[in-house]
Amino acid sequence: MISLHVLGTSSAKPTKDRSVSGSFLNGPTGSVLIDCGEGMQQRIAEHDRWLRSIGSNERTKLSKIKAIYLTHAHLDHCWGVLPMLHSMDKDGRKSKLEIHGPTSTAALNWIKDRPGEVPDSDSGIYAGDLAIQFDWWEKHGGKNGAFQFEVEWILYPVDQIDTSGIIISNKEGMCVQAYVTNHLDLPSFAYLFSTPELPGKFDRSAAIADGHNEESIREIALDSSKYRGPKRPSRSILISGDTTPDVPSFVELKTSIDVLIHESTFDDSLQSKAASYGHSTARDAASLASHIGANFLGLTHFSSRFQDVSHLEDEAKSVFDQSHALNDGDRISIGLDGLIHLERKGDEEWVSIKQLLKS
Repeated sequence: MISLHVLGTSSAKPTKDRSVSGSFLNGPTGSVLIDCGEGMQQRIAEHDRWLRSIGSNERTKLSKIKAIYLTHAHLDHCWGVLPMLHSMDKDGRKSKLEIHGPTSTAALNWIKDRPGEVPDSDSGIYAGDLAIQFDWWEKHGGKNGAFQFEVEWILYPVDQIDTSGIIISNKEGMCVQAYVTNHLDLPSFAYLFSTPELPGKFDRSAAIADGHNEESIREIALDSSKYRGPKRPSRSILISGDTTPDVPSFVELKTSIDVLIHESTFDDSLQSKAASYGHSTARDAASLASHIGANFLGLTHFSSRFQDVSHLEDEAKSVFDQSHALNDGDRISIGLDGLIHLERKGDEEWVSIKQLLKS
């Protein structure tokens, strides 16, 4: 199962009810973060306490995070990383942490040739490029300038990646792919998390009816096709980051998507502002969901000007019926059987908002 805990749905700055970007994903290979805006470690801890209080078997713990995947270098998506690393260090973390993100060849060359210097406006390099930030964070880690655990800083120059994207992790149980998106002139990524295709469910009762005992069932269970149903397809979730909708990788996407999480910063009345700021409207997100054949669309990254985002959901639903405006704290899960479940925090338990079964 893939389970995404959405812990920030505001763009640029937090509001009373919404924090800036960051989500905690539990999957077959462990726990990862997608973006890490300011205050992310507190949000993770508060959410984990709530999960514990309702007796949930699922948790969100800093100590379990294996990797952080940053979509781009704007601070509302990454400014929580360094404080989180310091907390991990103080807590005695020993296991390695991977931090992934997009950059440019020019920025990588800059930190190689001019370490410690901030690019000026004439360089053509964004002064806050992740290559620049990673270089600074690495030098300011831990109590004595170094963390007690290994941090692997992994950057990918977007100018060397075509529309097919790149596989950045392909461990047993989960593949992570990155696609270049379009957010002004800033290197930016969307991330696709997908599970492998699995064998069909084993029909134990049919095997027993044919005379098999427990020992022979164990022997045939792995390679017997006679008692297995249809193969269970890959399950996937695509998270956009900040982007306009005109992303060549999305247009040419050659894989099915169960869940699309897409930024929806503006409404129809602000279409021109969305384009000029490198963002999307809710309708843009819905059009993309329809184009790529997604089963479910989660809308997020709302402008702080909107206290009520129900009209954004309505605009999206007019194009793609399975569109849902997300709240901080929502959980979206995808089961092996294709059941997509959207749940929202209640007083003492999850409240089911939507269940959708797709083959």
